[in-house]
Amino acid sequence: MLTVELKSGPERGHTVAIHRANNFDALRMTAALLVIWSHQYALMGMPTPLIFGNEPGAIGVVLFFAISGYLVSQSWTADPSVPRFAMRRALRIWPALVVVVLLAIFVLGPLVTQLPLREYFTHAATRQHLQNLVLDIHPSLPGVFPASPHPGSVNGPLWTIPLEVGCYAVLALLGALGLMRWHWLPLAALSALAAALQWRYRAPPFPEWSFALQYGMIFTFGVVLARWSWVWQPRRWLAAAGLLVAGALLYAWGPSPLNGQGPLLVLAGLAVVWGSACTPGVSRAGRFGDFSYGLYIYGFPVQQATLWWAGASLSFALALALSIAAALFFAVLSWHLVEKPALRWKPRRPAPGTSSASPAEGTP
Repeated sequence: MLTVELKSGPERGHTVAIHRANNFDALRMTAALLVIWSHQYALMGMPTPLIFGNEPGAIGVVLFFAISGYLVSQSWTADPSVPRFAMRRALRIWPALVVVVLLAIFVLGPLVTQLPLREYFTHAATRQHLQNLVLDIHPSLPGVFPASPHPGSVNGPLWTIPLEVGCYAVLALLGALGLMRWHWLPLAALSALAAALQWRYRAPPFPEWSFALQYGMIFTFGVVLARWSWVWQPRRWLAAAGLLVAGALLYAWGPSPLNGQGPLLVLAGLAVVWGSACTPGVSRAGRFGDFSYGLYIYGFPVQQATLWWAGASLSFALALALSIAAALFFAVLSWHLVEKPALRWKPRRPAPGTSSASPAEGTP
């Protein structure tokens, strides 16, 4: 158990216990599996089931962003240093991303492309795929998976990573300006994002949906819950009930399209409230490692490769089971050979007495 002495807000001077044993690992694994399950429908040309108008994959991303907002903001509060914060975020995101992008270009692509290898390696789409390393997302490779409902696509889920890195950058900027000391700031930011979403889609003709606004709002809600955790953590059941009531009211009587975000905001809040708890059994989900990021970035290419290999012979259930098993295999390798070793390079926090240790952190 770690402790952080809070320096601002009504809770100033209080010492808050932060448990590494919590339910967040289990929730992140669930989120990654929701994304894989959702993509299985799309990759097999089947209609994807909707939950309150949202695909399961979108719900998984909501869980990732809410948890990330909560944990990453706690990390900043515990050690408000832009260089150390940036280094920790980079070491969590990029090492595994570099490996999955290079494996796609130099292993998966040559194995499955229908193009001659010289043409494949000199194709503009192959060079563009390298731009994923600088978060200019190009999910396709030339000549691969031509029979798929999404031909050429190798790793569609990568599009959310720039959005999350953008959230990190904004949080660090606000922190560097000293604004994160104001416990009301996250609430104001959440209100501003909600108002922007409502204004943008207030009347037709509607522009393209802004996932930056939507997921930025979810991330910010996680930050709000972190900054106000001293209010709700001692009374989790009451907080959960309040979230359900508020979400139901917004969904039933709120203005469109903001009312449609009600279920997602409730889910985000419940993920943080329950995730920060320590449920016997569930809290040990990460004892062998945090495989959620690996599942997220390897799931889609593994699913495409599984269907390419098996053709139309697999049932949905069997294709999903094989894909999850293979993606988990790569996720385990990614954690133990890439992600965990990279995290050993995280910058040291200041010695005790000058700053407190930060909580466990996680990302999609």
